[in-house]
Formats: sequence, C-alpha cells, structure tokens
Amino acid sequence: MRPIHPDDLSQMIGAIYDCALDPALWPDALDMLCDVLAYRVAGLALQETRTWRILLDVSGGPKLERADLERMRAYGPDVIDHWGGAERVMSLPLETPLLLFSANPRAAESRYSREWAHPLGIVDAMAVGFSRDSDSVSSLGLARHADDGPLGADDVEALRLFIPHLKRSLAISRLLDARAVRTSEFAAVLDALSVAVLLVRADLRLIHSNRAGEALLRTGAPLGLRHGRLTSQDGLGAALAAALAVPADRIGRRGLGIPARRADGEELVLHILPLGGTNPLAGATAAIFVAPAVTPRPPPLAAVAALFDLTPAETGVLDLVGAGRTNAEIAASLGVAVSTVRTHLLRLFEKTGTHRQADLAALLASFSLPIG
Repeated sequence: MRPIHPDDLSQMIGAIYDCALDPALWPDALDMLCDVLAYRVAGLALQETRTWRILLDVSGGPKLERADLERMRAYGPDVIDHWGGAERVMSLPLETPLLLFSANPRAAESRYSREWAHPLGIVDAMAVGFSRDSDSVSSLGLARHADDGPLGADDVEALRLFIPHLKRSLAISRLLDARAVRTSEFAAVLDALSVAVLLVRADLRLIHSNRAGEALLRTGAPLGLRHGRLTSQDGLGAALAAALAVPADRIGRRGLGIPARRADGEELVLHILPLGGTNPLAGATAAIFVAPAVTPRPPPLAAVAALFDLTPAETGVLDLVGAGRTNAEIAASLGVAVSTVRTHLLRLFEKTGTHRQADLAALLASFSLPIG
C-alpha cells in the first residue's frame, strides 16, 4: 500500500465530515476513499439480520462501472456467506478493521466471489462494523483489485485513521436512517419493506408510496386514494387528519399508532412518524407505516391524550364526553364543579381544534378500531 500523503489525509477527512451535512456526498467520499487507500470499491451498507437483505447501500468506486455497483446490491445474503456466515458476522468485533481471509479462509469459494468479485479482478477485502443488533447490521466494506496487491497490516492501520471520523459523520448525518439518503436510494429502501409505507403532507396529499403501499391503496381499505389524497372509511380519515395537523414535536420520535382494519377484517395499526426537515422527498411531512396489529395498542383515549398534550384532568373529561355524559354528570363523576368541567372543555376545544362536545366525541371515536 502506498503511503498516504498528508494533503490526501486532510482532504479525505474533510470529505467525510462534509457528508454529515449533505449525505448525498457519500458516493463521492467513497470514491475518494478508494483512491486514497487503493481499493476498487467501497460501500456503506445496512442489512437486516432475518434475511440479510441489503436495506440501504451507498457505494463508490471510480474505476468500477455503475452497473457493476448496482449488480453488487443483489448479493446481500451471499456477502454474509462471503464473510463466514451469519453466526460469524454477528460475533465479529465492531469498529475494528477486519481482513476477509482472516474472518473466512474459504471466502474465495463463495457465490459472491465466483459471480461478482473475481470476474472483476477483485481478490481481497476489508470491512469494519459500526453497529449491530437483533434487527440489523451496518458496516463499511472495501474491496481490493489484484493490480493493487494483497491486503495486510499496513492497510489495517491506514483504515484505522478514518474509523473515528466515519463513525462521527455517520452519527451526525444519520445516514443509516432511511430518511437521510438520496431520493433514489430512499425509494429503494422503502420498496424492500413488506409493510405499506405512505409519505404524505399534512393535508393527506400523497407524496410517495412504496410497492406494498401502492397495493394497499388499490384495495381502498383501510386507505384509498382520490385526486392525489388519502381517503378512508369509518372515521379513520378524521384521526389521520388530526394527527397530521399536530406539530411533529408533539408526536415525538416514537410516532403515534392509529388502529384500522382491512376489508377482510384483519386488524392493522397505522404508525405515523413525523419526518421533520431531513426527508429527501420534498413536501412529505410524515410517514404512515401500515402494519399488522401484532403488539398491544394503547387505548384510543391514551393516543388522543398524547397527541394533543392533554392533562390528566382534561383526559378524564374527554373520556366521559366520549361516553355521552352531560356536563352535570361529568362534574358529579369527577367530583368537581360544573364550572370546572366547562373550563376543561374550553381547553379541550382549544387544543383539539374542535368547537362542540359532539366534535370531541367524534374525534375520540375516530381513533377507535372500526367495527367490521
């Protein structure tokens, strides 16, 4: 490996941190990394651990055809075999440069080697893992061409120079959060998901849907599409509209779940996640993930209380309004004066944007699972 010139080192580190501000620059930074460290291809990847599909991949390699880079993405599970299999990959240390043939002496026999790497003259590789949990693994992989010689201890030490900067930049830019990558890669990640994902504006106008989302919209249940906006039945639209009208910081990073039902009766949850200002598809303010209801859901009252930042007293009043109680009955049930109930109602109207108790009851009902 040729020595790294101080100017190249400085420019490389600067390029890495530029990506923290603009994740679209990662392919250019990876191109530079290949030039500086004498690799033919470099790739940042996020893979799910259940099937080892590549969920997110940003690749660079100035001497490699773009078509070859695109073709590489189809080898997600095979790359894991290339590195010794799932059990081996899950046991490798993080933030440590790892030589391919130390991790898996039989790497040259893998399908990935035979079909993709070797035909392109790629004979060796190095990788460093940045994160790993039960759901996914993120890593940087670098592949060496035969013309540039085998990898060794000097190459390991050279990569160590960049690992802290890569880790910090990835943390800042949230590269491995799919909302922060380029539009084309973002869409590809969404299409790989089995659940429906709909990106919308606050007025329910659809900005983008993945393949599963398109299939769901064609059924019209629980959501359909008309004149570019989401439509629904059973009051679900009111719940969605209410949720999307609330500032993102009110919903929080964990999002909000709204119960729904398919036409065949299957229970679903519409998970609404605010996108903030970093999503690559301009105009989308929230993502709606439509998933099977496989986990217990909070009751509608809790969802509405969290969404509109209600106090416990206001939540208690809303609960009784939803049950059809009069002001006098609410006061008696809560042990407060009727005037106190009216004060809570005024605050409820202000927070929820409603004007009558009937509107409050309808809002609460819209967050309930429709009866099939």
